[in-house]
Amino acid sequence: MQREPRITWRNIQKSEAVDAVIRKRIASIEKFCPDAIGLSIVLDAPQKPRNAGRGFDVRLHLSLPGPDVDVARSVRQGHAADDLLRAVNAAFTALEQQAKEARLKLGGLEVKHHPVILHGEIIELEPELGYGFLRADDGKEVYFQKDSLVAGDWDDLGRGARLRFREQAGAQGPFAVDVAPAG
Repeated sequence: MQREPRITWRNIQKSEAVDAVIRKRIASIEKFCPDAIGLSIVLDAPQKPRNAGRGFDVRLHLSLPGPDVDVARSVRQGHAADDLLRAVNAAFTALEQQAKEARLKLGGLEVKHHPVILHGEIIELEPELGYGFLRADDGKEVYFQKDSLVAGDWDDLGRGARLRFREQAGAQGPFAVDVAPAG
């Protein structure tokens, strides 16, 4: 995926076992859908926890070139530990099916492709003015602004910091968008 998948846990304590299942399912989606842009996963327990039987909601949003795919599944029976895994697996199975159908519908249609994610380091930074320059790993210098930072804190950036970004062509040369700290 071009962007790191985002997993949000709401009203649920994070489980390493469930996280491992999610990572395996993400890997399987990446195999048949290598041009996927990103995936958002929300795991939610909408009611207060009880001793037995707790409901879980799982919502997935897969960003693709062309139309995105959204899936929501809920499970409200059985034991709490089993229900969350059941909901995660049901949601990912539905997502895989809908993504395959979306790809068939597109067929040979031309869709917008997003620029690849590049990496580089800051070679010049003007923190007060809100801009700087990156040197991409391929040696090209790219301009970036504070407004293009989508993750991390501007005040934490400094010369030599590694960033990931997408390059776009501008009237005065290349500039970086979707800038975030690398790693």
